[in-house]
Amino acid sequence: MPPITVNVKWGKTKLENVELDTSAPVELFKAQLYTLTQVPPERQKIMGLKGGPVKDDATWEALQVKQGQVLMLMGTADKVPEPPPVATVFAEDLPAAELAAKSDNPGGLSNLGNTCYLNSTLQCLRVIPEVSTALKKYSGSSPDGKKEMIFSMRDLVGELERSNSAKEVVPAKFVGIFRQVFPMFAQQAEGGRGFMQQDAEECWSTIVTLLAQQMTLSPAAEPSDLGSGHAPLLPRMQALRKNLGDELFGLELQCKYRCLESDAEEPYTAQEAKRTLACHISEKTAHLFNAIEGSLTESIEKNSEVLGREAQYSKECQITRLPPYLAVQFVRFAWRKDTAKRAKILRPISFPDVLDVRNFCTPELQASIAAHNCALEAEAEAAAEAAKPKAAAPSSDAEPMQTEEAPASSSAEAAPAPAPVEPCFSLDCDCKTGRYELFGIITHQGRTAEGGHYVAWVKRDEKKWLVFDDETVAEIDAERVKELYGGGDWHIAYMCLYRKMEKFVLD
Repeated sequence: MPPITVNVKWGKTKLENVELDTSAPVELFKAQLYTLTQVPPERQKIMGLKGGPVKDDATWEALQVKQGQVLMLMGTADKVPEPPPVATVFAEDLPAAELAAKSDNPGGLSNLGNTCYLNSTLQCLRVIPEVSTALKKYSGSSPDGKKEMIFSMRDLVGELERSNSAKEVVPAKFVGIFRQVFPMFAQQAEGGRGFMQQDAEECWSTIVTLLAQQMTLSPAAEPSDLGSGHAPLLPRMQALRKNLGDELFGLELQCKYRCLESDAEEPYTAQEAKRTLACHISEKTAHLFNAIEGSLTESIEKNSEVLGREAQYSKECQITRLPPYLAVQFVRFAWRKDTAKRAKILRPISFPDVLDVRNFCTPELQASIAAHNCALEAEAEAAAEAAKPKAAAPSSDAEPMQTEEAPASSSAEAAPAPAPVEPCFSLDCDCKTGRYELFGIITHQGRTAEGGHYVAWVKRDEKKWLVFDDETVAEIDAERVKELYGGGDWHIAYMCLYRKMEKFVLD
């Protein structure tokens, strides 16, 4: 049966001309209704067809649904969060005197025609010290378009580092080169009304791929060796990480495939790599941990040599390498045929300040992480023991203390100053503790991928975050990050960016 349209009554609300794909499962229609009503699929009861409430395993053909038929939806919608009680105050709204006092905030980026997706991506990338340092060290020659883009990005990041929120940075040169090198980001809106809005995750992946292509690492992995040459290939997967993109963001997986339609095909294992962990959202997704779990265990369709056709497979993956930075995307956009656009899944999903991914790793990597954490714990205990004051040994011939000697230094004075943290460029900068700290978020506000607005949120310290809304920059309390979980029309986390934790964290 071809797709049809139906009308859905939900309380006092009537949804007209809702597209129903009669060849698709009931769950897909429920997902559409969730997008329109915010009634979770598990709470939905669809009435108006023979046999009572529509069951998830039913088929539309058996239910004899007809064009224009009126269906009834029963169920309570999730509560749509209200906008934050304390509105974000941006720099442009502050009096001149107060603006001057806030000028220690970094500079923002001008929006040059739906470039918020690009601005938010750049603001998150530039706070990664390895990226900004590598750009300064870049020594590519004979620039073509992509090399010219690296040079332009280097200049832009340098200008942002020298700026503050009192004056915005205009990224005209970089945006022009970016659209020229990647024409898909130069698409015009319908009717020629300026440039189209683009996807921030696609922009992130495009730039990280460019870093992988243009910024290779030598075997010695020194920052000054970053250039346009090609590193020699090695027989192991580590050879794939001889570039900045894979070294910083490259997640490596061991995936087991099993054909669900034939026992004659033996399960097999393959090594895979990705730079962004894409997490699809289902009715069971409530936390980032569930989202990652679902992304590593899924059913896919691929060609079967035994059956000679496309077949269903189960795919179960475990992590074999944890990069220093972990980029996680919530796949919040699903295609809608009725509007020919990607509609947004508003389901609220919480995410932690500290992400523990040990349970997603192979047993071998888990053992390595456990040994590393045990060593860190032993070092911490030894340091604490050494810091305890030691009792003086008793002596029968004790003599008075020599008061003329200089007093002993305090433990704070005696302790050496911590060494500055250097960006890692070696091939051994993996996350060894199995834990990550949230430091950046790219959010989307709006209902479709082709519209709406992207904003970058970057952690300043334990209590404060910075909000980069194009040219305006604001400081907010860290607690307000929880407002980005989703559920309504406020900003919703689209990408969460984590960096490795070096210190031991008690379980």
